[in-house]
Amino acid sequence: MHAISTSPLPVTSPAHDPPQTLVIVGTDGAGKSTSIDTLVHQLRNERIQARKLANVAARSWLTKFSRAAGIAFPTFTQDFLETSIRCFNVARNTFIAAHSPGLSVMDRHLYCQLVLRRLRGHPDGLLLPWLARKSTEEARIVLLDVDPHLAFKRINTRGTDEESLEYLEASRAEYLRLAQHHGWIILDASIPTPQLVEQLRMIAGK
Repeated sequence: MHAISTSPLPVTSPAHDPPQTLVIVGTDGAGKSTSIDTLVHQLRNERIQARKLANVAARSWLTKFSRAAGIAFPTFTQDFLETSIRCFNVARNTFIAAHSPGLSVMDRHLYCQLVLRRLRGHPDGLLLPWLARKSTEEARIVLLDVDPHLAFKRINTRGTDEESLEYLEASRAEYLRLAQHHGWIILDASIPTPQLVEQLRMIAGK
């Protein structure tokens, strides 16, 4: 496993802790939410200001709703709904992060919607890639990379949603492509959560 960059953000004192943002991305089953929850909990226990900000798109909810209602959304319609919801959440959370002292850790971002577009065979468009770049100019993006077979096992174990192995393989490949292109940090997400959180703390300078 490799990391493109692991230079930490500047360490600050509790008395003067300006806003900092980490964006955590990765395929389903990479352990994003678990790692972020653990990181934020640790920092708060040490009286370091930190918060989790979730940039959801309601993909799972839309899928379950369409099945229950017997409505088959065209993929472009589903993408439009998801993109609208995720853009709203990213805009709101970017504002919160910029005006909150300490560390804001974002769970997913607009790049996650770009990955979904690629996997669905849709064009990226011009607006969404631009928004993704502009909204992360002051953030550090970390990709949690994990073998698709392990991700598949984790998803089946938690039992709250489902993804195919083929989807996870394609998703991982697209995230790695984006990481190489944009110079994101790549961390091995197959290691135990405490070790992964320690690496995230190092990156954040916490």
